[in-house]
Amino acid sequence: MNDVATIETESESVQVQLLSRDEANLITNFINKVGEWVGVYGEKASHIEIVYYPEDDGFEITNNEENNGLLRRNRVSVFRSELIGWANQQTQQLKGWDNARTITAFAVVYRDGEYGVLCKTADATLKTQAEESV
Repeated sequence: MNDVATIETESESVQVQLLSRDEANLITNFINKVGEWVGVYGEKASHIEIVYYPEDDGFEITNNEENNGLLRRNRVSVFRSELIGWANQQTQQLKGWDNARTITAFAVVYRDGEYGVLCKTADATLKTQAEESV
């Protein structure tokens, strides 16, 4: 959604960011999990970015670990694996138990004590019908 609502008060106009239900749930889950990660991993969790790419069902992960938690070929840090696991759980929840929805955009960011979220879904049957007509 990412629309802005303007609220008129007696002294000023205030703009408030509007979130979709999916975005609100995702940001709540992310805030709670970041608190846990910061407690466990400290400085490594001071910067987190997770972007989902629906075309290949994969994630791009950025964090404050050396080399973003990539240790060697085919090896990742425990923290990076937790980030991927959490993100995968969130995307599965957004798709639904019956894969009724597809994810068209998914990104979460934590940096300098601030949070950002982007989450958009679509009805999976509409996407399937559009692909069949091409």
